[in-house]
Amino acid sequence: MHSAQAQAQARDKIFRSWSGISEVTIIKEVATKGEHIDLCLEYWAKKRKIPQSEYRHYFYDVVQAYVQRLLSERLVCKAEDVIRNVDRDVKCFFFQFACECQDEELSEFVLDHLRCREPTMYEQEEPVLAYHWSLVQQLRECDSLLARHKVQLPRVHIEALMTLPESALQVLLVELYFTNGNESLLGSLSKEMVWQHLVENNQAEKLQRWCRCQDGLDAQDGLSPLEQAFLVWKIDASMYEFALEQLQQPSEVLRNFFARAGYFFPDESADIPIQLRRLCTMECLGKHAELLSRQPLAKYLLDRGHHSLLLMDCVPVASLEQLAGSETHQEALINLIVDLKSNSLSQNEGFELISKSVQTFLEKTHDTADSFEAHPLLTFYDFLGQEPTVRSLEGFLTSTNLGRVPYLKSLTSRFDHGPTSSNSGLPTAHDLFLKFKQVNLPLLAAAGHGELVTFSNARLCQRYARKSQLNYTHYLKQQRSAYAVYYLITEQLQLYGQITKTQLFHACETVTQLALQHTGDDELVTHCVACCEMLGFDTQPLRSFLLMQRKLPKHQNEGGYSELLAEWDRDLMLRVAENPKEFPLELYQSLMRLAARDMPGKLPLSVLEYYANRNDWWHLLLIFQYFDLPLSELKKLLPHFKSTALGVHMLRALSYESSGDRQHKRGFQRPPRRSGETQTNSSQETMTNSSHSSNQDSSGQQLHRHTDQSLCSLFTHSARQDIFAIILCSTNSIPDELIPSTAKFLEMMLGSTPHCSAINLLRHCIRHEQPVLAVLAATVSVQNLDWCWLVWLAVASGQWSSLLQEASKVREENRSELVWYVIRTAVAGGQVNALLHSFEIFQPDCKFTHLCRFLQLTAHQEDFSDATIVELRQFFFSWSQDAVTLPLCGPLPRKQVMQRSIGLLLIELQSNFDCILLQQRFLDCICRSDVGDICDLLDFCLLHKVFGVAATWLRELAIDLEQLVKRDSVEYKRLVDALTEARAYEEALQLATLLQLPLSNIVYGKWLAELETGKIRPHQEYEREIEQHALPPAILVNFLLQAASSAGQVDLRRYELLQSALGVIKQHHLFPNESFDRDQIEYDMVLCYLQLPEDNISQLAIYHSEYYEQIMLQERCVLYKSFSELKELAGIDDLTIASKSPLNSEMENRLDALLNILLDEGDIVEALRLQELFEFRPKDLRFIVFAMALAEGMTSISNLSKKERSLLAEIEKSAFPKFNRITLNQNVISRWDSDLSDSCSENLFEEIPSKEKQQTLDTLLGIGSKLKYGVELGRRIVLAYRAAMHLDKEYQDVLRTKDASILLKSAASEDCLQRLLVVSDIQISTRMTPSEIAESLSLELTTCIVRPRFYIFNASQQPRNALRNAELWGHNIDRDFHLFLDLAPNATMLGNCLLDYCDALRAYRRYQDDKPFEESEAFDRLSGIIKLYGLPTSPPAGVPTGNPQVLSHKKHNQIYVELLIKAHLCFVQECSMEGIVSVLQKAKALNGKLTKAKSWSLIVRLLIGIARYREMFYCFDSLIENEQFESLLGQFDEDQKNGLRQAILSYLREYQPKNGKELLRLAALHFLMYKELAEMWTEEAQELVNQIQALAAQSNNLKCSPIVQGLLQKALENYTHATENYLLDNKLLLAQQSVSRAELMAMQLDLCNKACEKRHSSNPNHLCVSVLGVQSREQFRELVNSHLSVPQTLILSRAYGYDINWSEAILSQFVVLQVSNYLQDYLYHQRITDDVIEQVVKGYLLHSQSNAANAKQEESLAQLVELIKSVILKYKLASILGLKPIVMSLINDSSVHYLRDTNFGRSEFHTGSDT
Repeated sequence: MHSAQAQAQARDKIFRSWSGISEVTIIKEVATKGEHIDLCLEYWAKKRKIPQSEYRHYFYDVVQAYVQRLLSERLVCKAEDVIRNVDRDVKCFFFQFACECQDEELSEFVLDHLRCREPTMYEQEEPVLAYHWSLVQQLRECDSLLARHKVQLPRVHIEALMTLPESALQVLLVELYFTNGNESLLGSLSKEMVWQHLVENNQAEKLQRWCRCQDGLDAQDGLSPLEQAFLVWKIDASMYEFALEQLQQPSEVLRNFFARAGYFFPDESADIPIQLRRLCTMECLGKHAELLSRQPLAKYLLDRGHHSLLLMDCVPVASLEQLAGSETHQEALINLIVDLKSNSLSQNEGFELISKSVQTFLEKTHDTADSFEAHPLLTFYDFLGQEPTVRSLEGFLTSTNLGRVPYLKSLTSRFDHGPTSSNSGLPTAHDLFLKFKQVNLPLLAAAGHGELVTFSNARLCQRYARKSQLNYTHYLKQQRSAYAVYYLITEQLQLYGQITKTQLFHACETVTQLALQHTGDDELVTHCVACCEMLGFDTQPLRSFLLMQRKLPKHQNEGGYSELLAEWDRDLMLRVAENPKEFPLELYQSLMRLAARDMPGKLPLSVLEYYANRNDWWHLLLIFQYFDLPLSELKKLLPHFKSTALGVHMLRALSYESSGDRQHKRGFQRPPRRSGETQTNSSQETMTNSSHSSNQDSSGQQLHRHTDQSLCSLFTHSARQDIFAIILCSTNSIPDELIPSTAKFLEMMLGSTPHCSAINLLRHCIRHEQPVLAVLAATVSVQNLDWCWLVWLAVASGQWSSLLQEASKVREENRSELVWYVIRTAVAGGQVNALLHSFEIFQPDCKFTHLCRFLQLTAHQEDFSDATIVELRQFFFSWSQDAVTLPLCGPLPRKQVMQRSIGLLLIELQSNFDCILLQQRFLDCICRSDVGDICDLLDFCLLHKVFGVAATWLRELAIDLEQLVKRDSVEYKRLVDALTEARAYEEALQLATLLQLPLSNIVYGKWLAELETGKIRPHQEYEREIEQHALPPAILVNFLLQAASSAGQVDLRRYELLQSALGVIKQHHLFPNESFDRDQIEYDMVLCYLQLPEDNISQLAIYHSEYYEQIMLQERCVLYKSFSELKELAGIDDLTIASKSPLNSEMENRLDALLNILLDEGDIVEALRLQELFEFRPKDLRFIVFAMALAEGMTSISNLSKKERSLLAEIEKSAFPKFNRITLNQNVISRWDSDLSDSCSENLFEEIPSKEKQQTLDTLLGIGSKLKYGVELGRRIVLAYRAAMHLDKEYQDVLRTKDASILLKSAASEDCLQRLLVVSDIQISTRMTPSEIAESLSLELTTCIVRPRFYIFNASQQPRNALRNAELWGHNIDRDFHLFLDLAPNATMLGNCLLDYCDALRAYRRYQDDKPFEESEAFDRLSGIIKLYGLPTSPPAGVPTGNPQVLSHKKHNQIYVELLIKAHLCFVQECSMEGIVSVLQKAKALNGKLTKAKSWSLIVRLLIGIARYREMFYCFDSLIENEQFESLLGQFDEDQKNGLRQAILSYLREYQPKNGKELLRLAALHFLMYKELAEMWTEEAQELVNQIQALAAQSNNLKCSPIVQGLLQKALENYTHATENYLLDNKLLLAQQSVSRAELMAMQLDLCNKACEKRHSSNPNHLCVSVLGVQSREQFRELVNSHLSVPQTLILSRAYGYDINWSEAILSQFVVLQVSNYLQDYLYHQRITDDVIEQVVKGYLLHSQSNAANAKQEESLAQLVELIKSVILKYKLASILGLKPIVMSLINDSSVHYLRDTNFGRSEFHTGSDT
């Protein structure tokens, strides 16, 4: 625990140390040190309020930028450490940086570092890195793909791709391939992933193509790369199965391909016809015989009569044998098919078995034996079984019934007529005409009346022949070339009226093609050539081609024309090799002519290479002279010479040939030479002859490498002079002379006095410009070797005359200046080759040669490789060792050598390169040589960068690079100034930045230049440019003012420019400033705004004060300044305007609208400034200013002036409802009395605010109610004043308090009126966000819940309500929680905050148990609450406070439950289903813990508090399983009791737990749920009834037993209890129904008892009538009419609700069945009526028609008739029934008269009844 606290303290300390430090700085620090990286992520993620995982990407982005900067500064080791510290892969990062870097040198530097780290591993991993880098580049081009994989791949770099799982990478590669179509990805794709992609995207066409490619039938040449991959990728079974599951509605083609592979889709897996059709379509029926054998194919084919298909291999024999047993009517056929499949016809045994089967089959299918025996098939089988021959077959055909077989009739006829009849079937010409041309020749002959049917028949030709017209090609084919030309010309003239060159060219082209198509027809070819000649075209190429084609072997040439010429060239070479003495001149001339026309400048070389390989220079010379071939072709042959020197000498000889000797007039005319050849010939003027024999090989290589300048440094133009004569003239016997000085040297060279041989050679060298003579002079005498070097170099470089002039100026002691002059001039003139050769010839050991070789390699050979850099490094190494010397010079100072060498490099740079690219490569080469490490004269890297920026301007601006070597050179500054003058501002800025020169003038000039062109960029670009170049912002202000002044008087652009200028002043705090007046600018801007057209106003952004933008916006636009402070911020007292313009009414209205906008947005400072600037005060601004003054006490109501009183004249006293929430919008005193109960009792006589303050508040409320604009400012003033009044604080103290928590704590701690109203005022006036309000309220609520759980350990001092939640602001948080919900604008946020405290509480438990936990802000606050209230109060003096009291698990659970209940109420307030679900999930988890802890009361509290009983049935489970159901039956509020009661009932009914009925009865008794109890009794009784019905022997009888009697007795009791409970619940109808069921049970019990009492044999099983299962009215009638008495009938009727037909019952029971007491019972319970008796009589009459009547029945009827009251009816019925005693008694009775006159007979009765 202590270690965790220590870690927390260290963590807090680190966090505090980071406060005030920028985010990027902290990230760089932790990444560099490799410490506290996780803390940094946690700190900034929490500060930004984003998840750590999301912030980690931003962290890596910052680190990446940091590492890239380190790498750009060459700090690779530090960058590597930083990357390792943040757990990133070094090689991946470095490789990607090198690939993305634009600086090639830096990129190579980083890659070299990677190579040096682990060379072997890097070589292995470099292809992998390059591959993943290519993937990164491709992914960056696919935005849609990146969007889909944003979660999986938030950043795209090499490491992210290399760390991806293989499956995810494959999915990415597949989607990438199908997105961009890069074929290089195919080799990396997994076929399974490609298949999965195609299936999931339902790309049926590609799937079909893949399936088709499995056969390999298509030619690979015409396949796309993807289809070629399909050829290689074989489709596995798993791939087919995946497609079967995923594909929806596949096409028919795809289904067929799947069927070919043996797979069928689920909807076709059992459909045999479709399977057969698909397999037959794909011609793979035999391939999948095994698959079909598993299907009931045999049964299917047999049922449909496809007997021949049963012979297929896919129909197994076993299935046919099974069918033979089941299909008896087709057994013979099936056996025949089985034998055919099982036996071979080629074997005798098999044939016999098949014959028997056929015989058996025919016996079954033929009724008579005759027809069976005469069957031709049996006869044929007999013939085949007797070793058949052709002769025997002929006999069988004639003697047996085989002749009836149709396909044997032709054979019979053939035997009859012999072989001669075979030709009768051949078609004639007439038949062919009729068949193919529909021309009936016999019919035509008949119709022509003897006319001959021939092709020359004009009438027939006109009717049937095809009409055609000949052209000139037909005449050519007839070898009539002259007529063809004539026909062509006449035809063209007839059609077009003229003949153009194009028409003749097309005709000639057609004729040429005709000749080439018929090369074997000499006559036709001759006429084609003649035709072309007559048309005026040269046929020499055609004739040459035809000659070559005729004389040389044929080639199967599939290439083009050039390949054919190359083949002919090789054929001629072979012919020359076979017969060297005979050269095929004519063929070779034709070949050269064709080659010259087809490929100018590219001649056939096979023959020439053949001669070159044999050093046959004579034939080569003849060919070059005869065909006048260019020297470039000879240069191409140099590598093929067996002796390279021979080729070089031959080239040298031909190059000196005079132009007149080489002009030949041949038949072959070659095209003029190209520029390269001209350059070769013209290069003679610069050739030197200084090479000796030892340099021939090197010169030959140089010729081969550089064709354009091959001989420029080897020969001289004076080769025609007699050099041997010069040598002879120079030779004498004078001893060698030493040249002592420069003057003597000049004298000897210019004089004519004879000297020694060496001096004479030098003199002739100068005169004849023969440098080779200087070499000879050096070989004659070595005394003047240095002077020989000087003469050679001066002559070879052509600077002898300038050397003479310079030598006359140089003194003897400065002779080195002359040497440097010659070297410098040679380099400046581009003669670095001569300079190098001079040192190699005369000074081979001179170290200066390295520098010369470097200059020569870079300038002439354009070689900038590492080998060239080595030369420069060797020179500077020699310089560092003082080993650099020069001829004719003494010891050279190191500084001078360095300065001159750098000058030579700059001269080379400026003079010897034709393009900027070469110059940049030259500088790059120097930089790579690390010259800057030893040279402080010039920074070549800086020069390289300068060239990169301004290379194109250096020559235009005539910048002398040599001047850069001097100290304090101004060339760079001159270059920048020149670029600025030339308006190359971008280059000037870049150079000035590189050179650290001032940028202000350049940037300002650039802006002015853009302004002159009318271009003004967005303001942000100017700001970025100022920030980029670190320029003073005043420059931008001056520019914007300049732009505004040029914009005109009133313009939208001018307003925006002035606003931008004010924005710059405001942003950079540039006031006061002497260069511009801010107040005047602001006045001009607003005035411009007021003068703008109305259409432009809506597009403008309003200018705001600095206080508003930089402070108020950060503080939610809440006003914390008093009026005096606002005046000071606005600078009203210091405003100075030079001149003001009068405002018209429209401008005043617009100004009023502008001020109102500012007030609405809360910018009171700018509103005050504009009010003072224009001396215009709108009404709402006056109200706000007056309200501030009134609230601050600067004025009072009693001290108001008349003007101020007039403002308040219309103000009504109101509660200002804008400022109050709905539930808090009540009268102050009434709200206090109604809301506060307990807290008011102690403060009944609290002092009420003074009358003056209340009047001021009323006035402020009235002012606020009148505000139309600036309502938020008014609300802030009014609510702050009201809060200060109730808190008894000064208004300005409350106004200036920025921390709302301080005011809230003050409202909670002090006894003040209207606490909730004060809290609401504080929240509204400080514009607390919903999240802040939620956090504040949740903290207070959590404190009220946690605080009572800690108590003093002395039991006597424990508060009585220790376990109750504490009050908050004088309100009970349980009863008045809705008031706190009204304080929260977003109840969902409040609920989430309370859930955060739940999580923090769980973390605190782990913290108490010394377990790892996750800290959070809620955890810190909860720890603070526990630390504050968990200590015992009043510790002893001198004793330090102890640790916070440890929360017991029970108290912990109590707090958790209360937090969940409050959070649930919050979510219910706004119907947040997500929040409710979260609460229920946490409640479910908590229920398990409470169950383990046996905290039953907390479970009940949780259940009732949340009151979502159905979702929390698990609480019932926990309580019932642990026998704590009684816990739910406590004393609760009425609203809680109703919901709990219904929940208990629902749970017990739906889930029916163990002892559920007892629990339900217990709950019902507790909650007085009589109806539910009655329903329970009813259900139990019904269950008993169901059991009794199950024991019934028959439908209407019941087997009586003690068990049945007991069940009936119990059911009777249950129905009785149900009746009682229904009556207690006043449910009378239900009680009546229950009584009826109870009577029914009692009746059934009585019937059962009576049945058991009977002991006679008629009822041995003790059966009785069952009245329990009456399901229909018929069943009810039968019981009533046959078995039940009258009381029982009444009970049954009440129980089932059926009406009783008493007439039918009396007839059945009393009359028919003769139940004697039935009538007495009926009369006892019911009143009998005449209608009932009449219906009984009618029923009896109907009954008597089908049944015989007896005397007893008539007696019973007589009793019934006697009961009739109506005399007429009695007499009528008695007459009908023939009851004479009754009739006679009625007649004899005197009370009824005229009865004798009536006659009621049976027939009359029946007639009357029928009618």
